[in-house]
Amino acid sequence: MNPYFFDDAKGTFTFTDPETGKDWSNHLWNDRGYILTVTHMGTTFSRYVDENNVQVNLNCPHSGALYVRDEESKRYWNIAGYPSLVEITDYTCEHGQGHTRISSRFGGIEGSIAYAVAESDTAEVWEVTLTNRDTRTRTLSLFAATMFELNGYSQPVYYSAGTTSDTRYNQDAHAVCCVLQNPFMPHARCCGYISSSEPVFSYDGNYEKFIGTMGTPTKPRLLESGGDCTRSLATVRARGGVLQNRITLRPDESKTVYYVLGLCNGEEELLAGYKERMAWAKERVTAAEQTAAQKYAALRTHCSDARINGIMNYWAVKQVSYCTIGKKAVRDNAQLAMAVLDFDAAFAVKIAEECVAHQYADGHAVLTWYPYLEPNIYSDPSAWLILCVCETVKETGDFDWLRKEIPYLDGGSDTVYKHVVRAAEWFMRADNLGAHGLPRIHHADWNDALNIPDEQAESVWLAMAVCYAYRELAALAEMCDNAMFAQTLLAERNRLADAVNATAYNGEYYVRAFSQFGTVGDKGDPNGGNIYINPQVWAILADIVPPDRLKSVTAAIDGMETDEGIPLCAPPYRTYDVHVGRMSGMLPGVYENGGIYNHAACFKIMADCMLGRGDRALKTFLSVIPDGSHNPSAVTTTEPYVFTNCYLQHPSVRMQVGFSWQTGTSAWALRCYYEGILGLIRTYDGLRIRPCLPREWNRVTAMRRYRGAELHFCFERRGHAQPRIFVDGKPLSGDVLPPLSGKHDITVEF
Repeated sequence: MNPYFFDDAKGTFTFTDPETGKDWSNHLWNDRGYILTVTHMGTTFSRYVDENNVQVNLNCPHSGALYVRDEESKRYWNIAGYPSLVEITDYTCEHGQGHTRISSRFGGIEGSIAYAVAESDTAEVWEVTLTNRDTRTRTLSLFAATMFELNGYSQPVYYSAGTTSDTRYNQDAHAVCCVLQNPFMPHARCCGYISSSEPVFSYDGNYEKFIGTMGTPTKPRLLESGGDCTRSLATVRARGGVLQNRITLRPDESKTVYYVLGLCNGEEELLAGYKERMAWAKERVTAAEQTAAQKYAALRTHCSDARINGIMNYWAVKQVSYCTIGKKAVRDNAQLAMAVLDFDAAFAVKIAEECVAHQYADGHAVLTWYPYLEPNIYSDPSAWLILCVCETVKETGDFDWLRKEIPYLDGGSDTVYKHVVRAAEWFMRADNLGAHGLPRIHHADWNDALNIPDEQAESVWLAMAVCYAYRELAALAEMCDNAMFAQTLLAERNRLADAVNATAYNGEYYVRAFSQFGTVGDKGDPNGGNIYINPQVWAILADIVPPDRLKSVTAAIDGMETDEGIPLCAPPYRTYDVHVGRMSGMLPGVYENGGIYNHAACFKIMADCMLGRGDRALKTFLSVIPDGSHNPSAVTTTEPYVFTNCYLQHPSVRMQVGFSWQTGTSAWALRCYYEGILGLIRTYDGLRIRPCLPREWNRVTAMRRYRGAELHFCFERRGHAQPRIFVDGKPLSGDVLPPLSGKHDITVEF
């Protein structure tokens, strides 16, 4: 029996073996900015990110857990089997789009715990259901526990939540509340709480009283002793919330207890909203199961590969959406926005505007804004800003949006269009170009581990990305009746492309960078890093490769690819080279230093699709999609339902991952599938249909919304030299589907 499976109808992923190698998490959040991370082990971590991107952590990572204890035998366990490590049976974890449900059985008691986030409150619910399958009546205690943090935002040295908060018990709200009075807290919504739908038998506000000096979450001293909570309170150390509820179950009787955890303005609000909070708690899990999947159903597909269907339906869309709230960076979020356009144009516009607002009047944009990483200038964010704005207009057709006024970070404001004009002009400045006429890398570019210590160092990859951006912005300028600026952009693009081809091609492939210390990414460096993937694929994406060089460049790309995927550079640097920077200081095979880098592999897939190499594109795509023959989750330990940034190549952890979920790979993989392989490419005039399907695919279906229309595509192999496109049975002239309204069936015969 397969230990896990996707349900494409419900948008869920279910598995039955908790030994996964690392935590397989789900992230649940609402539009209010409350985010719950729950692992398959039943541990939780929650935080609130307000409209100003200020984060407050409710609790310490993985400190939320529920214990059950039989009051006759004093044996205790967890429904997920963790952290007590008491062996349970019939374990099942179902991660859904808006919920997680874990169930098991122990000692004649069936248990289930489900998690969901409030629709519009800064809170979450744990729905705990216990059923007595024994022949005798059982009395059980439930211990819902967490350790409050209430930090996560900037504050002066020596100020912290520990010294400015204390725990209090509120009997009427069945809650332990941690009240924060830090004079530097960013807003009032910084008090944490845990409350129960049932009367509380006892409680602890001091987490150490529950765990004990010699205890651990695996063996809490209070549970080991068979005792009850001590009604303690705390400040400074171990501010926690432990609620003990006691229930009695006759044979075959069930009981559900609801716990609500969250952030509030203080005890007064906690008490005033208690009844309302418990009312929605009793409905929220069911509602989340029934409705949350609809939020991520705007893109749908079915191909011959079940693995692709499993992750591309719901999960890829959800992961991209999560990434937009998990990080605040122009480079990252602009790339994410271009993927979000494929399924939620209105949301993408908001992301794009947020990126535009984090640009300086001189044209350069920040890397991250929470926290800000200035004064270090990263050279690439403004290029992504240009591409994001152009793609947004293509998707929405809303040229009026370009006239919207958005402020600069350092004062003043301009239209969206003028923002991207300034971004382009920033790259043209003489003081922003190096000796080869290429853009300066500054602190770093897309590869922020390539921080060459030379103020005049130049980035070959960035020159290519700027060529791409100039071409895109020139087309937009023409649409905006700004022909003179369009000509300037194209002239500068040609100059830059000529400079790249004159200086950066080594006879086989393109190098990565130039500095006073030498060339990065060239043949002959005995320390490693002889070739980088990005300059090769972006030369194709930017369309600057002369025809007589294309064969050698594609050969270089194919030579870098392995069955496991594509490294960012090869071979990895053996030792640290200060002239290369941080990436050479990483161990060989770790992340940028020779790791299998899925984000960059997606750039390669898009280049393959431009060249019509559908089989090559699919091969690489299958190495990026998790849980394949060469990257099985049993080895990588990554969740089979989300993308990861990198598969490590260091011998000690070969093909394992450092983290998942938070990666731009998700955005580019989604674009690779829908825009690259299926060829659904947005333009100013409509949706261009230019598929690049592998030979093994004979039929694929997909659903995508575009400018208000719901479009259902069916790609069928008929042996045509060129695709033939039919709209509701009528042939389409050309390959651009003009904007439509309503629902339509699009058949693409190829």
